Amino acid sequence: MTETTEMQITQNDQETITHPLAQDDQERVIHSVNEERPKSESNTSVVPAVSQLESRADNMLDGPSQSELKDGLEGENQHEPATQETAQRQCQCGEIDGVCHCDFKRVKEQTLIYAVGELKVVFPNAGLEQAFNTAARALTVSEYNYYKVFSYVDTKTNTRPYLYIAEQIDWVLRIDNEDCYVLVPRSKTELFDFIDALKNPKNSLQDVHATAVGILGENTTTVEGILPSVLCNHLYSQTLDELHEKLKGEKGVTLSAIQTVLKQLEFSPNHGNTNFSRATNYLVFRYPDIYLTTQSLQDKSSPLLSTYFLDDIQPNYSDLMSPHTLVDMVLTYKNKSSKEKKYYHCSVDVTRQYPFVNTPLRPFMPVKLMGE
Repeated sequence: MTETTEMQITQNDQETITHPLAQDDQERVIHSVNEERPKSESNTSVVPAVSQLESRADNMLDGPSQSELKDGLEGENQHEPATQETAQRQCQCGEIDGVCHCDFKRVKEQTLIYAVGELKVVFPNAGLEQAFNTAARALTVSEYNYYKVFSYVDTKTNTRPYLYIAEQIDWVLRIDNEDCYVLVPRSKTELFDFIDALKNPKNSLQDVHATAVGILGENTTTVEGILPSVLCNHLYSQTLDELHEKLKGEKGVTLSAIQTVLKQLEFSPNHGNTNFSRATNYLVFRYPDIYLTTQSLQDKSSPLLSTYFLDDIQPNYSDLMSPHTLVDMVLTYKNKSSKEKKYYHCSVDVTRQYPFVNTPLRPFMPVKLMGE
């Protein structure tokens, strides 16, 4: 994924998702679904997952309406406001403004996920695990090197012979050292994103942060317990160094500013299943202005400048009248040598799966301080 796609903060960011694989590799994956899968050598049978990936995703989609699937899974398209005559013809929701808001109501009935954690591989049975270990030995790699096995391409057939294993394992998202969700990839595109998140960074021991965007489904049973499932429509991953390089190249942000912001998540990790937590996770990993502001308040270029650190991030629902769900985010920066504080505000639209900034980050003074 390119840097522009990763950090561009516009509404188009929720509509355009590019995939890191080359075009020819994607075409091979599309045709690979018809290819014969290798058989496991284990006594426990391993069923080739020719259509299992698609069926697992489709089973999770039985609940939402067709119109919601089209909106929620294929690009978060914005709806054109309907006239009063059109709204009355389509439904009888009785909204005062004459505009049908049923689509927004259906979205609110679902639990949307925007969670950040570490991706973990869990084998659902011993036969599949043995099949993976056999593949690892054949490739002379470690039995924990999932990326090498799942991404291996046979040069003779120009296919990925062990991809069927990746299609059948449980992809568990761990947050703050706790198993939280079983991620189900929406398609082969998301599956390849999952595999990319398993790649160990070069010359680094840093954790790979995986951000999952999707819809909460029913509980599913794994060998390690019962966990809620998430139909994952997009997943991107990065380390702290990779995030730093992207921000430094585009904005000149320092590593210190990034660490200051990320500490707020470490102090209060969340599961990304509420409007507030989704807004927070989006700002931290997709909004460069938060790092630029933090860095400007940490500027030590002049001894006359006081330095501030990010002390708190507080979300609240916006009081604006709108069918959209807007979250006001208040960032509090505290002076290192005094009790002086500075406040910044922005708002995030979390109505759909892909949040976006509704009001950009800017200084403000809380109303409660005006009377003090």
